Amino acid sequence: MKRRIFRRTFVVYSVILLISVLSAEFYITGVVRANHLETLRKNLSVQATLISRSIPFTSTRELDGLCRKIKAETGARVTVIDAGGKVLGDSDNDSSRMDNHAGRPEIQQALMSQTGWSIRRSRTLQSQLLYVAEKVIRDGRLAGFVRLAVPLNDINKSINLLRLKINLAVILILLTSGSLLIWQTERIRKLVSRITDYAGALSHGLFRKRLYLEGAGEFTELAHDLNNMASELQKSLEKRDEETARLNTILKNIPDALLLVNMHGTVELSNNVAREIFGVSGIDGRPVIEIVRNPEFLSLVDRVRQERMPVSAWVVIDSPEERHLFVRVSPLFYNVGEPAGVVAVFHDATHLKKLEQMRKDFVANVSHEMKTPVTAIRGFAETLLDGAMYDRANAEKFLRTIKSHSERLDRLVDDLLTLSSIELGAVKMEKTVVNLSGVIDNVMATFLVQAARKDIALKKHLEPGDEEILADRDMLERMLINLVDNAVKFTEKGEIEIGAAEEDGGKRCIFVKDTGIGIPGRYIPRLGERFFRVDPSRSRELGGTGLGLAIVKHLVKAHGWEMRIDSEAGRGTVVKIYYA
Repeated sequence: MKRRIFRRTFVVYSVILLISVLSAEFYITGVVRANHLETLRKNLSVQATLISRSIPFTSTRELDGLCRKIKAETGARVTVIDAGGKVLGDSDNDSSRMDNHAGRPEIQQALMSQTGWSIRRSRTLQSQLLYVAEKVIRDGRLAGFVRLAVPLNDINKSINLLRLKINLAVILILLTSGSLLIWQTERIRKLVSRITDYAGALSHGLFRKRLYLEGAGEFTELAHDLNNMASELQKSLEKRDEETARLNTILKNIPDALLLVNMHGTVELSNNVAREIFGVSGIDGRPVIEIVRNPEFLSLVDRVRQERMPVSAWVVIDSPEERHLFVRVSPLFYNVGEPAGVVAVFHDATHLKKLEQMRKDFVANVSHEMKTPVTAIRGFAETLLDGAMYDRANAEKFLRTIKSHSERLDRLVDDLLTLSSIELGAVKMEKTVVNLSGVIDNVMATFLVQAARKDIALKKHLEPGDEEILADRDMLERMLINLVDNAVKFTEKGEIEIGAAEEDGGKRCIFVKDTGIGIPGRYIPRLGERFFRVDPSRSRELGGTGLGLAIVKHLVKAHGWEMRIDSEAGRGTVVKIYYA
């Protein structure tokens, strides 16, 4: 690349020098030629004036001989022309056979201004000649013209010889200057190459390297300046690296997520907590809208940009998991009065929010679920105390009702404690290799009597390779019991199938399939919510607490598995748990 640059420089300067010398050559030869022609023209003009005094402007045969005699003395072709342009005599041709010369340029010019001249190729002599015509006035009237013509061969030879000498001089100058230019160009190229190599070393961080160009004129001073610059740059970078390391340490130790967003909405800086909260590895350099997908936060950023005042608010993000964040957004200024962006600090209060929400949900849902049985127990107890206890038939009926509602309260409390333990992580998963066939057999044995009462067939379906599974046996059995319990409750007749299978794509699942009443599609997304029932009155009649699927959902999540429910009203339900 560097050689090409200097080669182009050399070519450009050589072309400029060649053009300059050639221009000078053409100019000099042109001036010399013009001077020669001017001198010759003046001499011919003087000769024509002298000759015209002895020329009779009459048509005589002796006039051709006179013209030839004058040519022998002067060396120039002589032509005598009358006022009308007729040739009266000529030294080189028979005048009687020559054309009228009134239209010749030199005759026209002489007619206007005493003397006329022109250069053209003679058709008679087949060579280039200089024609000079002199107007002759006799007795106050135009008598005619005397024209002299000389060939320009000698002048052209002189000019060509001069041009040859100039060309030789040009070649000599070009060779000399070219050699000097090549030498100087190569010298400068080497110096520039060393400077370029040094600059490349600096760009790769080799700040301890030094450049020495002694005796190189201005390049020596440049080398000293570059060395000083490298030394100062090394100190600045070391200081910057130290400050950067200190800043990175501070950022890493901040327990809150931090994002620095420029005025274009691009994240310029983030810490590890931000990458963990937002579930994105490469945050820096990406638009903030791709990192924090929350309209409220984006509105806060726009507000801070416009008002240039810090603001704070609660925001909730759903991906990669639901988090409740308290964010404070402040304007960022590098220069006074020039906003450079905003700084957002996110404090993760998800755990506190969950605890608070769990408390609220617990109070609301438990109050709602316990109200009916407590009210019933209290009412029947008061009835008994008011005298119904002495009515043996009704008293026994009331006591059975009280017992039924107390059992319902017991199941509710038991399910709540189980669900709370799972949510708080108190239930530890102890995964082992479990015989799935044995677990299914135990579950089917548990519901054998209930299914027989409703004339429901219990079936087991296992494919080769599904006999063993890595899971917590007790939790797996609890999941299947809850699913089969729901299936038995909401199936009036038909069959319930429990088993495992492999679906398209290689995903393996445990499934519970029934032919019950099914679930309308609009309710499926809400299945698994605590205390959610498709038909609340029917569920309570059957003894359901509304927590069975919620427990299953949390146990599946604790295993790291996934659950999907497919159902259609009137055609049954299939619950699938994907474990691989």
